[in-house]
Amino acid sequence: MEPTQPIPQPAAACLRLCRRSGGTGSALRAPVHALAWLACLGLLGLAGGAVQAQPMPPLELLAQAEPDFFSDQPPQQVLSVTRLAQPLADAPGAVTVLDRQTLRRSGARTVTEALRLVPGYMVAGYNGANLMAAYHAPIDEYGVRSLILVDGRSLYSPSFVGGGFRALNALPIEEVERIEVLRGTNSAAFGAHALFGVINVVTRHTLDTLGQALVFNAGNAGVADAYARFGWGAPGLSQRLSVSRSADHGLRDLHDSQQRVQVLWRADLKPSPATEWMLQAGLSEWDAGDGFPANAADPPRDIALRKSHALLQWNHAPQAEATWKATLSWDEERFADRFVYRVPVNGLGFPVPYVPIDVNLGYQERRLALELEHTRVLSPSWRWVLGGGLRDDSSFSSAQFATTERVAVRDWRVFGHAEWAPAPGWLVNAGLFAGYRSDTGSYLAPRLMVNHEIAPGHTLRAGLTRAERPPLIFERSADARYFLPDGFFPAGSFVNTYIPNPALRNEVLHTRELGYHASLANGRVNLDVRLYEERLHNFIQFLAIPQPAPFPDQRKYENAPGFTLRGLEYQLIWRPSERTEWRLNQSFNQVQWHQPGPIGREPPSRMSTVAWFQRLDHGWGLSLMLHERSPMSWRGAASAVGSSTRVDARLAREFDWAGARAEAALVVQSLTGDIDEFVPNRPSNRRAYASLRLEF
Repeated sequence: MEPTQPIPQPAAACLRLCRRSGGTGSALRAPVHALAWLACLGLLGLAGGAVQAQPMPPLELLAQAEPDFFSDQPPQQVLSVTRLAQPLADAPGAVTVLDRQTLRRSGARTVTEALRLVPGYMVAGYNGANLMAAYHAPIDEYGVRSLILVDGRSLYSPSFVGGGFRALNALPIEEVERIEVLRGTNSAAFGAHALFGVINVVTRHTLDTLGQALVFNAGNAGVADAYARFGWGAPGLSQRLSVSRSADHGLRDLHDSQQRVQVLWRADLKPSPATEWMLQAGLSEWDAGDGFPANAADPPRDIALRKSHALLQWNHAPQAEATWKATLSWDEERFADRFVYRVPVNGLGFPVPYVPIDVNLGYQERRLALELEHTRVLSPSWRWVLGGGLRDDSSFSSAQFATTERVAVRDWRVFGHAEWAPAPGWLVNAGLFAGYRSDTGSYLAPRLMVNHEIAPGHTLRAGLTRAERPPLIFERSADARYFLPDGFFPAGSFVNTYIPNPALRNEVLHTRELGYHASLANGRVNLDVRLYEERLHNFIQFLAIPQPAPFPDQRKYENAPGFTLRGLEYQLIWRPSERTEWRLNQSFNQVQWHQPGPIGREPPSRMSTVAWFQRLDHGWGLSLMLHERSPMSWRGAASAVGSSTRVDARLAREFDWAGARAEAALVVQSLTGDIDEFVPNRPSNRRAYASLRLEF
């Protein structure tokens, strides 16, 4: 049918959005407005002159931008919210999906960098070699309250204070098919470590990577990456082998250069139409600089990490209404970190200015995990998934745990989720995760969420969730000791830097959430809004216990009353044509601490992201991303950083080269210059690198 009014061109739609952003748009502030106007001007030039549109509501304006090229595509499904495949509108929570195309357009070298495109995520690190991400509250520096999965394998490290970002940073972004991020607790589906959400990485199927590929990155700050992939096989059996190296010099004026070498293998087997097997194995070695010149207890030095893993996954669907899935994974990690702590003793009666103490922070850890789940569809309105598993974590470190034995924890767990549609337009999601740990006992995480489609393409959701996080092995059992040298002190003397706390209790999180999801114009416009209140009880934090000079403070993990976090965040994705994509994210936070005294860890009250991905003629492509946030603090008021604006850009061109599909790109990160993202005077620097991709 012919439209009753002129269809606005993308540029006209963009200009109208810029004009309308002044209502709640005061939160975007001038930097976001500036980028929006610049992008609109660029779009005007691409459009070659826009026709003037008649006034209409913004979402209707977006929906009428281009021909209906999405009409044959089914709604996007997510797999990592309830363990059931669900459309985004049916999921019991807010989900961000970053597909392979978005990852490439972002110019990110690691998955962690790409999380800047997820609402509410802060990306930073205490140095350039230890980048991590935290969801809406910077209450730790290692990301221990977010679960990271890669093809169902957890990257949680029981020794490295629970964090999994060192392992995530090792994953070549070239092998990622998509990333699903549930923003908000998901312990009801995946257990204790999903307290603040799940980052689920799905890698590419081997049938999608047949042939060969080469990728090279080179730029300033020592950026030198290389990736080679070899894929072979047929639908019944296909395999992939990849070798990669990545390196850079970290942040300016810090001892944090890094280099990582990795070998990964994957095989996919399909012996029958109803059965599939996936096998994976990998080995990585990481060398990096660490420490700071002005800190005698953390001096500049070199550290090394060697990590290996294996995964076996079985999927069996004897009938359409019933499926089985089993996953067995094994991980081993060896970390080397040894240095001399020169304790200053001037004026204390010693004949030398300092006493040398040998410090060994190395460890060896292993994890074995087994999980089985069964999905059943009982009727068009009723289906469920049930499962259980066992995880065995162990860590050996005489320096961290003051024992020559392995410190081990076993975690038995059962879980279930039911999805019920009692009436048209209504959906009830109910889940429960129950676990028992050998060191701390039982824990429980229930969830109840109701989704209601109030009109086609418009869904409201409301729900309650309770989650528990037992203490990590390190938090509960750390007994780190510095042994003092004979001749200066009595034989066998030592100083504790961490002391254990067997009485540490589980953290408990109560969440109340309202949400809205809209999918308009056959999927060209997607909006998701999350309004939440999260109350964390028994917050686990370390307490510094002063020691007599010249020794450092002792640290002991204790339970504190916790905090309440209230916020609103939204994500708008608009694809006016197959050549153009716009993303607008914003999050607003307010934290209220319930313990006395200064806390200092404060999230930004506002974060905003605007991203524009544009395919141009003759194989060219352009990406512009602006990230803006208000002041925040990771480590206390004395280490607060001010507001920041960061602009990343990517210009690429696809072409054929000697029979290969090729792409050359130039990426510039932090176009606006140096930015303090973690603590003051330790800025993330402007970085530029060129990339060449070849696929045969």
